[in-house]
Amino acid sequence: MRTKLTKIQVQTICRGSGRFRCIARRATHAIADISVDSRNLDQGLDFASVLDEKLNNELPKWNSFQGASIYKVPDRLRLVEPKAYQPNIVSIGPYHHGATHLRAMEKTKRSCFHGFFNPSKPDQPNQINAILKELKQMEQQMRSCYSEDLEIESEPFLNMMLVDSCFIIQLLRETGETDFSKKSVPIQRWMLPVLQRDLIMLENQLPMFVLNKVYDLTSSSNTCEATKNLGLKELALQYFEPMIYKDLDTPKNGALAAMEEGDGRSHLLELFRASICPTEVSQSKFPVKEPHMFRSVSELKESGVKVKKAEKCQPLDVSFKRGILKIAPVNMDDHRFTLFRNMVAFEQCHYGCKPHVTAYVFFLDRLINSGEDIGLLHYSGVLQHTLGGNKSAAKLVNNLCKEVAGAADDSYLRDVLWKINCYCNDGWHQKRAKLKHEYFYNVWVSIATIAAILVIYLTILQTVWELGDDGNRNHMLRTGFWPI
Repeated sequence: MRTKLTKIQVQTICRGSGRFRCIARRATHAIADISVDSRNLDQGLDFASVLDEKLNNELPKWNSFQGASIYKVPDRLRLVEPKAYQPNIVSIGPYHHGATHLRAMEKTKRSCFHGFFNPSKPDQPNQINAILKELKQMEQQMRSCYSEDLEIESEPFLNMMLVDSCFIIQLLRETGETDFSKKSVPIQRWMLPVLQRDLIMLENQLPMFVLNKVYDLTSSSNTCEATKNLGLKELALQYFEPMIYKDLDTPKNGALAAMEEGDGRSHLLELFRASICPTEVSQSKFPVKEPHMFRSVSELKESGVKVKKAEKCQPLDVSFKRGILKIAPVNMDDHRFTLFRNMVAFEQCHYGCKPHVTAYVFFLDRLINSGEDIGLLHYSGVLQHTLGGNKSAAKLVNNLCKEVAGAADDSYLRDVLWKINCYCNDGWHQKRAKLKHEYFYNVWVSIATIAAILVIYLTILQTVWELGDDGNRNHMLRTGFWPI
């Protein structure tokens, strides 16, 4: 009985997050072995010492797991929208390697690999062997970047990492080449947006230090003049930039600068995420107790808040000042939803990053409750979409937060939400907004309202004139017809 209770407790603890699925599985097997050998307890052995020994042998070291940055998407997120996390035509890395529907692209990757090294040259085998030797020295570090156990032998693992790295690097190098006849990567036009979407998925990533190593060792093979002077990170950001609106003159933010100084365990998804994070994230000054009470666009309008498009800002920048809510413009389509979902999944799994995208997605979810809200955001220039009707677009935006753990305690928008709530809770702002919306919402209604006020005033004036004596009338004439 004691063994069963211990097994249930460990399973309960380990079930809390997708990051610990491997640990939970190994712990279950370890304790199962203990339950099988429970007869040892009858022989005088200490159960605690047996449990400790088994767990130490079976469970991975925390330090090795701590370095993981490429995760399997948790099942609760995957069930909401499976296609957002499943590559369409190409597999990168070990998670989807060998999938049946992705095998056709393996020939393209191999063709790209041979073109990359130009096997007709006699020294190319030596160069390939030299790169494989460098990767061999980093194999354990590469494996530790993945949260799951990789049941793949050393040689095929290294070959896979090299071929996938060469494919990505050559694809990025030829991004600026518009003439398809000059491209060495044998891809068709319809593949470009699909590849862009596949390469940004969380489960379809390679560690950046691997890409950087292969990029540096093959820099002499770059035949594309337009990208010869660009680094790998610049090429990657240039490749993914069309996936989201971004001002050209936006300065580099702190998140991207900090990531560039890291240990290289990041990947393309994390790199692009860092490039769109808010420009400045200040410490919270106000205790936001109930951020879930934030109002929709329609309710903000009734409270006198104006929504405007922000300019020269990062894609996630949001500000509020003097009744004006400024939001960076955003374009919504299937590819952007895939981008947001994978960034949110990464933030849900990776303890080492701030949940900026998660906070932004929840902000949009609060802001949009109906098709009317979509229309108001579209009218203000904040949101454009190709998702059908406004009602369908609102439903899809709300689904972004389904099964996602909120970021209320660590949100960069806490100050903004607090200021908006304070503004909307002010009775004067509500009354002024109601007066404006009911009596001054367009030119003709405003003229009619002013005319009605003027008629009422003249009626009162006439009544006072007729009922007053000569002294009052003389006073009204001297003071501009204003009554006493």
